[in-house]
Amino acid sequence: MTGQQWFESLSLEEKIGQVMIIGFDGTTLTPELKTMITEYHVGGVILFARNVESPEQVARLCNDLQQAATESGHPGLLIAIDQEGGRVARLTEAKGFTEFPGAMAIGATGSPDNARQVAAAMAAEMRAVGINVDFAPDLDVNNNPLNPVIGVRSYGSEPQQVAAFGTAAIEGLQTGGVLAFGKHFPGHGDTGTDSHVALPQVAHPLERLESVEFVPFEAAIRANVAGIMSAHVTFPAIDATPGTPATVSSKVLTDLLRQEMQFKGLVVTDSLEMGALGEAGFPVPQAAAAALKAGADLLLFNRDHALHRQAIDEVEAQIQNGTISMDRLDAAVQRVLAVKEQYGLLSPTPAAIDQIGNYVYTQNNIELSRQIAAQSVTLLRDEAGLLPIKTEAPLLVVEVPAAAGLGNLLGATSIAVSNEPTAAEIQLVLGTARDGRTVIVTTSDANRTPAQVALINALLEAGVPTVIIAMRNPYDLMAFPEATTYLLSYGNNPPALEALVKVLRGEILPQGKVPVEIPGLYPIGAGMDGFADRP
Repeated sequence: MTGQQWFESLSLEEKIGQVMIIGFDGTTLTPELKTMITEYHVGGVILFARNVESPEQVARLCNDLQQAATESGHPGLLIAIDQEGGRVARLTEAKGFTEFPGAMAIGATGSPDNARQVAAAMAAEMRAVGINVDFAPDLDVNNNPLNPVIGVRSYGSEPQQVAAFGTAAIEGLQTGGVLAFGKHFPGHGDTGTDSHVALPQVAHPLERLESVEFVPFEAAIRANVAGIMSAHVTFPAIDATPGTPATVSSKVLTDLLRQEMQFKGLVVTDSLEMGALGEAGFPVPQAAAAALKAGADLLLFNRDHALHRQAIDEVEAQIQNGTISMDRLDAAVQRVLAVKEQYGLLSPTPAAIDQIGNYVYTQNNIELSRQIAAQSVTLLRDEAGLLPIKTEAPLLVVEVPAAAGLGNLLGATSIAVSNEPTAAEIQLVLGTARDGRTVIVTTSDANRTPAQVALINALLEAGVPTVIIAMRNPYDLMAFPEATTYLLSYGNNPPALEALVKVLRGEILPQGKVPVEIPGLYPIGAGMDGFADRP
């Protein structure tokens, strides 16, 4: 059947199910999950790390999910995942998949084609195991150094750059048969609050939003992105109603995105269990209904099937009492079915388990991930001429959790410290460092972590030769601007760590350029080619 024929055959309950994407526990199709598909008619599921053990297991799970839907007389499912690369990756090398550098690392290479190649490779691995939706790329312009949730998930702080890399990633995913969803509309890059926990606000006037935040999303729309994910963020310039997140605002999702920007694809909510919505007065079932009414086509949920059923009941009640119009639901369902038809998902082809090795964790994908990671490592300073490290000099590596294993890869003495190093940990580092060692000290969001800054300053004040490596955001340098050697890795997954080790040893030259402004210190595009001459 066509999407329209499916639409004409659906009952009210089946229509409501089609706009639901639910998470679940476990690595197999449980009876309760099967019930959600066969009796509550959900149109899609989302996989998290907890659902992934191996490529073969994921393929069997996806095949079982699709079989449960189609054999019970339903359209095939959207099977989604958050696979951005870098710090947001559910499919990891520990579980048999290739890991790739994240968005900011790719931005540091200066090549949008790298974003396209990475997305295409990820799409091939996802499709091989039955995943057909990627909630990526991140289209946020990260121009707030204190942003706790986006940071290295963004391609940079310049709107046109984010647009160029984001549209390249969309092309790579969708050419590979995976629906791309740009996020988080209208823009989560200039927030200082994590929407998983509380409700952020972007208070800029409309003119600023149009010139910065909207730019990558408008480019994505022109590139025919399959979907856009909403942000649980308030934008007073768009919707002046106090405390109204974009996810439940018709002024954002319908007036701006649909009508003004002429977006024809799918609008999905960010996860409806996140703290921002609860803080704004929207418990999950009410948030689901409000988002649908505002213009969302797909309602995204984490675990808890009882909560999923409550949301279905709330949506149905609001349709029956006229709070949500039938036309609004019908428009959402027709869009969902049209996209399923476009991507061959109404009656999907099962994943070929015996062919997985031809697509997943292939030598070509591993080499691609390492090549791009090698292009991303950025050296901003080496005034003391400490790099590459001298093999004959004693070395100490101070590892925050994000750098676990770096010392071992370097064959060096290492000390693990907590994200908030204690006074005892700082004294241990200082005592060990004072025997003539060069110290490599790693940081992770140090510009928001005073104890890490105290550790760095203690080393600098003691005159210890110190190489500082920002394992995540490049902004850490703002907290200790007098540092003399400063290296950026933008991530800590296997390709990032391997590239970092090669740069430290001098096996490859640093060539990345920082894709964000570091306020008061460095403009976009800063970075040394190679190493400074030794004194």
